[in-house]
Amino acid sequence: MIKTLIYINADLASSIALRYTCQLANLTGMLLQTMHVVEPDLEGHSPGTGWVRRTWEKGLLETAQAEISRLINAEGAACPPLAPPKMSIGVREDELLRELEEGSYDLFVEGLLHSYDPSYFYRKLRSRLFREIPSSILLVKNLVNLRSAVLLLEDDLTLRPISSFLKIIDGAEMDIDLLHCRFQRRGRLRFEGNGESKAPSRPGELDDILSSAEEMLAGEGKAVRERLVAQDTPAKISEYLEDYSLVVSFLPRQKAFKGPLTDLLARIPSAILLCRQ
Repeated sequence: MIKTLIYINADLASSIALRYTCQLANLTGMLLQTMHVVEPDLEGHSPGTGWVRRTWEKGLLETAQAEISRLINAEGAACPPLAPPKMSIGVREDELLRELEEGSYDLFVEGLLHSYDPSYFYRKLRSRLFREIPSSILLVKNLVNLRSAVLLLEDDLTLRPISSFLKIIDGAEMDIDLLHCRFQRRGRLRFEGNGESKAPSRPGELDDILSSAEEMLAGEGKAVRERLVAQDTPAKISEYLEDYSLVVSFLPRQKAFKGPLTDLLARIPSAILLCRQ
């Protein structure tokens, strides 16, 4: 059973993330735990130290717990049974990393409303939380029905998410496509399906990376609906991916992970699963 930690704020992004994750949990049977962190230093000047500060922090925590409970109750009808939310006070990244490590979670979920400005997405990837997190990450940008997933492949390194992806979606009936991205500054989308050509393509376009990914999926009993190759800019490829319920990619640990694949992920409005091996 996949153990999943959902970070919750009292906002729309968290509401969408919770509903999307509950939909996935109903298909897979994953175990869900919600969590919220109160950061006192962001709530204004603290009133001293000792008993006075502790009382002030307790008030902040109680207020936040009431807000989070209202959000969970509003969305809970579509969810499997949920344990009470975990509430913590301190630095957000420190508290989340501690809970993720001590709880041995397989997946961390957070809402991230889609924006056409990729800078916020880049800041997320560069954050200490995302660099040090021990689990895979699901960023939910929009609420959609879980029907289809696409695995983004660029090189042999991007084959690594497959085992984690299969573990997370175990039991879910979803169409799975493979997309080999060949990024260019300009170009056009070229793709070919299994057995029937959908657009002009050169021999050998369905290459070793796609074959290796299909073999890995077949070994776990998962059939691939289509094997696709895209030769274009990240902006144009992102338009093709808008209808997928879930986009899957690999999450490296570099401090400055920025390139065409990251640019593509930042532009996609679908939920993104960033897998660790």
